[in-house]
Amino acid sequence: MNLLQRTNQTWKAWLFVVTLILGGIASLLQGFLHEALGKEVAIQIAIAGIGLVIGSFIFAGLSITCPKCELKLFLHAFREQGFFSWFSWILQQESCPRCGHPETPRPVGAKRKPKGLKRS
Repeated sequence: MNLLQRTNQTWKAWLFVVTLILGGIASLLQGFLHEALGKEVAIQIAIAGIGLVIGSFIFAGLSITCPKCELKLFLHAFREQGFFSWFSWILQQESCPRCGHPETPRPVGAKRKPKGLKRS
């Protein structure tokens, strides 16, 4: 289970994807609807689409965070990872790169050996 799933933030990443796609479609669609809807409505659709794209980045950048150290994971991934791999990195990340949250639990079977004499 990755960090976003453990901290119930996966929906934020997918909301980012959906709003990014909708904003892109709205921005491109206005060019085809220019004559049918009129110039003013087409411009409003284009501006709304661009606003949706920008808003999706702002939302994801500010809301996808580590609950322990509050590192903005989305912005960290966008800055530190490659252009084509940042989104897959954030979806696959197991722990926070800054603080290690959530710490990996100890294996159940691993116990300390008692010090002292051996009993037979």
